[in-house]
Formats: sequence, structure tokens, C-alpha cells
Amino acid sequence: MARPGAGREEPCSRLRGWRLLAGVGMVLLAGCSTIEPLIESPASLDGEGGALTSEQAEQKARAAARPLDHVSLRAKYRRPAELPDGARASGPVVALGHKLFHSTELSGNRRIACVTCHLPNAAWADRKAKPIADNGRPMARRSQTLYDMAWASAFLWDGRQDSLAGMVSGPIASPDIMGLSLDAMVQRLAFSPEFSADFERVYAGVGPTPETVSDALAGYMNTLRSPATRFDRWVKGDERALTPAELRGFKLFNGKANCVACHSGWRFTDEGFRDIGLKDTGDRGRGRIKPQIESLAFAFKTPTLRGVAERAPYMHDGSIATLEAVIDHYDRGGVRRPSLSPDMFPLGLAAQEKSDLVAFMRSLSGPATSAHQADPEAMPQ
Repeated sequence: MARPGAGREEPCSRLRGWRLLAGVGMVLLAGCSTIEPLIESPASLDGEGGALTSEQAEQKARAAARPLDHVSLRAKYRRPAELPDGARASGPVVALGHKLFHSTELSGNRRIACVTCHLPNAAWADRKAKPIADNGRPMARRSQTLYDMAWASAFLWDGRQDSLAGMVSGPIASPDIMGLSLDAMVQRLAFSPEFSADFERVYAGVGPTPETVSDALAGYMNTLRSPATRFDRWVKGDERALTPAELRGFKLFNGKANCVACHSGWRFTDEGFRDIGLKDTGDRGRGRIKPQIESLAFAFKTPTLRGVAERAPYMHDGSIATLEAVIDHYDRGGVRRPSLSPDMFPLGLAAQEKSDLVAFMRSLSGPATSAHQADPEAMPQ
């Protein structure tokens, strides 16, 4: 939960052609290959105590002043009906990408596939704090959801790639993830009667290459859109779609709780990187990529909240088990240190307010046909 732009040291370019949109980053939003040794943090305390900095006070006041009327809020959260220009692939490309995504041929020991860490029933993430790599060891970070990646502009928890296509050599070749060199991948697919025929049919005269593998996976991954939910029905004008608690939680989300400062727009992410005050485990996140920028130490990418109820545990390290515990963390304000986002401060939420926030976040998961309250209260204006 942090203000838009905080910790974003440079703009990320929006991808254009469908050949670049979803490369093999596919999976592998799952983890990073190496993590720095444990480092010492400055003395810190968990949110409580101590006066707010001037920046924190400014952001707290800004959160309290945001307009919370239905009309302005609905306009900010309306989801697009179609994929971005250039993100739609042909049927044969999507079919080949689906086959590759579910195949263990892309891992060195044939132990895992993309779908191993990105399960359809877990919002295309998984339910493990640390997924197990092809070498049998836990990965460094937990899997990220693949929902709506066609709209993403930064990739992996630390943002070290600015395109999905740019990640083709990393996750597959990394010994800490899939453990298969790109040369070995191409050779394996070329010598597979089934896959060689598939690639000749879809990419005639080219066959399997890092680029065509990436292209096919891109076409498939761009079809992994988050489902419309009851929240989306409410955005379209159905006043009965959300319960009173969910509506109260939505107001808190956009106001006092300051969630929208970071989880903004219909995808509920602004693609930024922030230190939200989690315990120092030695993983510096974006700070490892940009060590000269103090505010990026311990900063990780803001994840989408689409499907959030389906993919516990939470945070880059899977250290928080439930949505209730997530809210408690933000309410406390996190570990105080120089890199802590100024949007992190004690919120002073009451028990009912916490419950309402969780209820709202759960409305971002599940089908739009879920049952709803017969007579919901109007959200306070």
C-alpha cells in the first residue's frame, strides 16, 4: 500500500507487439535465481510508536481527502473488454503455447512445468510460500499470478525485466528454477517427434527456437485473463452485486486504509516497487538491482489483487498466511527504516473496518455469478 509512483525510479515501457507481450516470463514470475547473503538492517520497530514523518502525514491526509462517491470510483475500476492492441494470437499459436505451458520438457530433469507453479485453481499462482524448483530445492520467492499479464510493464518481484519476452533465458536456464539451457531446450524440442511437428506446423521453416517458444507461450499467457467478479458487476451499475460489508471495505480501500495509493486501477496495481516494511530476510528486492536508490532497498513489485483470495500465502516471500494477517500488517505500519514507503503508517483500523476490508478483497475473486446480499446498504457518501 503506497502512493502511486513511490519507489518507481524510471518509467517502464508498455509492450506493443504480441510477439513481445508475454515471452517465457510465463512461469516465472515464480522466483529469482540468486539472493544476497543476509544483511543487517538498521534498528527498527514495527509501526507503532514514533511520530509520522512529514511525508507520511501528507499521504495520510491525502488518503482522507480522496473523493469516495460511486461515480468517480466506478470510473477508475472499469475493466477493458478486449486485450491490448497486438496481444491476440492465432488459435494454433495459443494451442502450442498451452501445450508448452503444461509440458515438463522445458525443465532439465522433467520434474516441473510452467503450470506446476502457476495453477488455474490458484489464480495462476500456487499456494506455497516457496515453490519447488526442478532441482528439488525451494525457489527464492513465491509464484506470482499470471492474471492479465498483457497489461503489465514490469516483471518479476524485483522488476529486473521490463518485458516478458526478455525473461526467456532466465527462468528456463536458471539452475534454481527450471534448470534447462536454451540450447538444450531447442535440441530437446527439435528431437521430439510431437513437438517438432507442432512447431513446423505453426512456425513453418523456423521450428523451435527461444523466440518461437517465447512467442507461443506469449499467445497462450495472454489468454489468462482474470474473471469478471461481483465487484465488476457493481462497477457496471448493479447496486445489489456487493454486500454492505464489501461496500464499506471498498470505501476504506480508497480512503482511510490507503490501499489505492498502490493497488490502483482495474488490475489493482500501479506496477510500482515499494518497501512495505516486512521483516528483513536478507532479500533486498529492487534494491539489489538499484542499490544506489535508498528508497528501493527491500522494495518489491505491487501485485495485482485480482483473484487474491485464491492464492494465499501472501507477499514475495509467502510470509503472511491470511488476508486478515495482511490487513494487520498494514494497520501496524510495517518495520520502520529509511527505505520504508511514506505511505506506510499506522492506520488505526477498528476490528469491523479490518473485517470489511477483507470482505471487499474477497469480492475480487470468484465468478460474477456468486450469491449476493438481497438488500445491501448504500455505501456512505
